[in-house]
Amino acid sequence: MSALDDIRAERVKKLELLRSKGIDPYPIDSTRTHELVAVRRDFSALESSGESVTVSGRIMSLRGQGGIIFADLFDGTDRMQVVIKKESVGDDAFDLFEATIDSSDFIDVTGTAFTTKRGEQSVLTTTWRIIAKSLRPVPSEWFGIKDEDERFRKRYLDILLTQDVQKVAGLRSAFWNAARSYMLERNFVEVETPVLETLTGGAEARPFVTHHHALDLDVYLRISAGELWQKKLLVAGIPRTFEIGRIFRNEGISAEHAQDYTQFEFYAAYMDASVGVPMLIDMYRTIAQKTFGTTQFTIRGFTIDLAAPWAELDYSTLMQDAYGFDPKATELDTVLAVMQKENIPIEPNIELGRAVDQLWKKVRKTISGPAILTGMPLYLEPLAKKSADPRTVERYQILIAGSEVGKAFNELNDPIDQAERFSAQQALRDKGDDEAQMADFDYVEALEYGMPPAFGFGVSERLFSFLIDKPIREAQLFPLMRPRDAVPQKGKTMIAVAVINTAGLEPWQVVNTAAHLSAELGARQGKSLFKQDTVATKDGAQIPLNIQHAIIIKTAKSSEELKNLLGTAQTAHVHTAAFTRHMLETTNDKKISDATGQTNFADIDMLGVLVFGEKEHVQKITEHFTLFS
Repeated sequence: MSALDDIRAERVKKLELLRSKGIDPYPIDSTRTHELVAVRRDFSALESSGESVTVSGRIMSLRGQGGIIFADLFDGTDRMQVVIKKESVGDDAFDLFEATIDSSDFIDVTGTAFTTKRGEQSVLTTTWRIIAKSLRPVPSEWFGIKDEDERFRKRYLDILLTQDVQKVAGLRSAFWNAARSYMLERNFVEVETPVLETLTGGAEARPFVTHHHALDLDVYLRISAGELWQKKLLVAGIPRTFEIGRIFRNEGISAEHAQDYTQFEFYAAYMDASVGVPMLIDMYRTIAQKTFGTTQFTIRGFTIDLAAPWAELDYSTLMQDAYGFDPKATELDTVLAVMQKENIPIEPNIELGRAVDQLWKKVRKTISGPAILTGMPLYLEPLAKKSADPRTVERYQILIAGSEVGKAFNELNDPIDQAERFSAQQALRDKGDDEAQMADFDYVEALEYGMPPAFGFGVSERLFSFLIDKPIREAQLFPLMRPRDAVPQKGKTMIAVAVINTAGLEPWQVVNTAAHLSAELGARQGKSLFKQDTVATKDGAQIPLNIQHAIIIKTAKSSEELKNLLGTAQTAHVHTAAFTRHMLETTNDKKISDATGQTNFADIDMLGVLVFGEKEHVQKITEHFTLFS
């Protein structure tokens, strides 16, 4: 039996003791009269008056000295010490507390406010009551949950123990409420559009597929926040709509990308970019100020001020400056040659738009912003209205800290043009491009009834994660995780790849990093790595068998590349291990924990990341790294 099993068994006995005395360890109510934040706020008046208060909360720590017990209560609003004295509560109540109550339990405490000899504001208990018995102890606040995988699996404990994570939950709510208020104040109508669709629209992305049993029909989970539906509402005569809701994209995961996340989109009839873009800039500034109390942020090493003038950038000019070709008038062979020169992996049967976009992403990473990008080639945006130059579209992309954090359009409302572009996208799907847009001719029919000129915009929760300067999974309350006991499908080939940032490392440090990553893999995965423990010689001697999964070593050019890999791998179908500069410099776990706890993720010097899992997943997320030599 494990130590945790022993603890649980002991707490079950205490539970039974409470019940044997006629006490319900899980009553339906709490008798709380004051939140802890209110007691803290009005403490002087409560102490002077001697007014009785009842406070409630989880016991975060518990310590005793003879006839006195100190417990720190936390109720989600504040934290405060309560004091249980034998002389105040009586012998029986004190003894029962000692015999049955543990840290992590929830209790009601009735008493009076008083200040201890050490000057700590407290509640002196006259009566107490169990309101929820815990069977598992919450980890020590000093150490918390250090295992990255476990932290996300038990996110409820991570939130409980980590103030920064608690803060994210509140900020996330404030962020979306600020966006909602901004829209409502400008006479936009909040709408809810279907999540299940027979055709996906509004973006280029691989959808999730599920089955609708009542209709006996395969359907898709939406990939946009109702873009085509909202435009149909413009046709219907509702001039301004918006939606904030979940969308789902069955594609890669990274520090910037999740597979289900919150998206915000709005559409405004009789508006164009001359009015819409200034409104967007004002909206970003307003949301930031309301949520964070500032417009100045440090994001991935960039210093951003949303209140400063926003730069206006042209897509074609930036691409010409970087690569020497005009994306409005180029051919696939030219782009592929540049990709080879830039050491960018080329997918089989890649088409022009995807190839150009791969090159653009390198340029984008250098742009601090805030900036508005225009001049997008027509072939990259099938739903946007053509510009005065018919080779480009009326798209307005918001760039901050090297990434896209919002896109706006003067929306396409020509049904004939739209039908032709849908047909072109369908041709790509027929060739095997499962991210190309589906042809929705019901939407084209709606356009034929007439849609007024309109301005549309969309942004995901990536913006929020950028403003708090955290990977997107850190900005979500419960990021998707593979179940701990899930096993790869039978017959799947497993591989391990260790990617090491060799820049600036001595040869022994490279070996040390690889060794630690390998050891971590063996320690965490255990027997799943082995076909059998030993092999036998002819005369019966047993020789320990090496693991069946060779570890491939690859190299990265920077710590940032490794952090992006870690973000991608942590929520993919793979096991992850990491090795940082702090881990290289000492083997003392507490020193590593303290040093890491005082460093932002963006400032961590990542030396190595190992990923282990099904071959197709691991190869996909490590394919752009080069083999170590």
